[in-house]
Amino acid sequence: MQWQDQGVVLSTRKYKDNLLIMKVITENNGIYSGLIRVKKLEGGHGVNLAGNNLHIKWRARLSEHLGFFDTEMNKSRANEIMKDPIILFGVNTLCSHLNLYPEREPCTKLFKDLDRLISETNDLFLWLIFFVRYELTFLEMMGYGLDLKECVVTGDHDELAWVSPKSGRAVSINAGKKWESKLLVLPKFLTNNDQNKITKKDIINGLSLTGYFLEKKIYSDINKNLPHTRKKLIDFLNK
Repeated sequence: MQWQDQGVVLSTRKYKDNLLIMKVITENNGIYSGLIRVKKLEGGHGVNLAGNNLHIKWRARLSEHLGFFDTEMNKSRANEIMKDPIILFGVNTLCSHLNLYPEREPCTKLFKDLDRLISETNDLFLWLIFFVRYELTFLEMMGYGLDLKECVVTGDHDELAWVSPKSGRAVSINAGKKWESKLLVLPKFLTNNDQNKITKKDIINGLSLTGYFLEKKIYSDINKNLPHTRKKLIDFLNK
């Protein structure tokens, strides 16, 4: 059994002195774990660092086996990621999310959006908007998508301001006035494409929204907390 694909490194961990277990998200084969031999001439993990885009060959005797990876660099991005703490914490957070996604299941959109997110880091504000949207996509792919297109009470599509923590559906300004303290803020950048008037508070509200449902629907079910890197990202934004 074998395949070739492009993929992004999510994580590596030591298996033996000369072997690592690496997890990657690929364009056409989903998320895969496999063994990778440590090459002494390359030093450390070589090209197999989180965030790097690699050409990957996977082979195993049987499809259910862990198998071995052979890798070549497509796009080196690990060094750029480490230059900015927000980007570093953000990428590590998304890698932690993806480590929970079922292996070998189709996830082409998750791959393409992640690869784009890691590549486009020049505009930090825009990057954070894409980060929040990626977490929404991840929730959807895990079976917990939010409905932010219309008000759950009235069916209106305009003036959506909150999200119900129970249903994960949007609530309009008029319909939610009486329950404002019990609702989650819905930032405008998630309901329209106008990104000119977005503030840092909007970003934090977006992170609070996705964080609530990630914790409630995914992490609590496996008795885990949200990634500590996610908290560090928010702490940097609050400075």
